[in-house]
Amino acid sequence: MKKKRVLKIIGRYYERLNKKSRQMPPAYDPEVIHKFRTNYKRLKAFLHMIQLPGIPGKLKDFYHQLGTLRDLQLQEQSTRRDARHLPTYRKIIHKQAEQSKLQLHQSLSKKPVTKASRKTLTKVKTGFSRKTYQQYLENKTAAIQQMLQPASFSDNDLHAIRKTFKELLHNDQLHDSKLQDKLGDYQDKRNALRLLRKYRPARLGKKEALYLRHKEEALIKEKKKMKAWLVRELKTIS
Repeated sequence: MKKKRVLKIIGRYYERLNKKSRQMPPAYDPEVIHKFRTNYKRLKAFLHMIQLPGIPGKLKDFYHQLGTLRDLQLQEQSTRRDARHLPTYRKIIHKQAEQSKLQLHQSLSKKPVTKASRKTLTKVKTGFSRKTYQQYLENKTAAIQQMLQPASFSDNDLHAIRKTFKELLHNDQLHDSKLQDKLGDYQDKRNALRLLRKYRPARLGKKEALYLRHKEEALIKEKKKMKAWLVRELKTIS
């Protein structure tokens, strides 16, 4: 792949990121955030494949801020049916989401996508050879084989496997699968449990406290069941 083609592909990714970043404020719609984050991951995967430095820091920070808001939005959505049982908790989650939007608006005003685009494009010195591509595939294959070795998989192991599978998917080296979807669902379940604990109010009415505890117990049970399925599936391909 010639240098001109590499520059065109990277430029196209940044154009998509710019477009989605302009669509975000003030609502920060979850679907727009999802599309931005997906394009970011595709760009990151491509840069890894052609062995260029990763995405510049300010845009990386913005991406992580979006991830924080996404998790809060998912938590609001997943507890919507519990609204009458968790009024205090849901108010806290909503407030955190609104604060996150303000932070994102401040970050967007500094034009992180435009600045990152300039920095990345100046790093492109040559094209992308077949040898570099083969080396990338060999490294990723070795990494996956290593990841699939543990007798028992930690949550961090499963997250690392998911990220590697996603990178290969974005570089057209894997097809989407039920396993990848379930790895994503498991990460969402982890985040839901983390946020349930993180924003549990110190002072809470007896009924809401009891409901929140039952909610946590149910999430733990669901997470355990999902993990058992994932471990079984991963051991069949190790």
